[in-house]
Amino acid sequence: MRTRFSAAAGAVALLLMFCSGCGDKVSEVSGTVTFDGKAVADGDIIFESPDGSVTPAAGKIANGQYSLAVAPGPKKVRITAPKPPTKPDPVMGMNPIESLIPKEYNVETKLTADLKPGKREGLNFDLKAKP
Repeated sequence: MRTRFSAAAGAVALLLMFCSGCGDKVSEVSGTVTFDGKAVADGDIIFESPDGSVTPAAGKIANGQYSLAVAPGPKKVRITAPKPPTKPDPVMGMNPIESLIPKEYNVETKLTADLKPGKREGLNFDLKAKP
């Protein structure tokens, strides 16, 4: 029993040692995303390294708001959101998913951010139909 306790205590100590300072290596970003002046109701935001050297960080956009932790450094920002459904497809019987956000903000993004460690509030993106 004592050996299990010692192993568990050692594992916790090791975890705390590695996590101390973890907050210094993360950028906590939050902000708003609008499209043609209106809050994006439902979407995704992705921060990725331009060279792909760091795993991308992705988060949800809800009612125009997002918040997530990202590795610091220069990032490409991709924003996607589905267009609200209009009418069901007559053949498939379901609504086709169309993109609300133009490709200049996702597939061919030109959005960037240079993130520093710590909190960064108010990193807002005001997207337009005609970039």
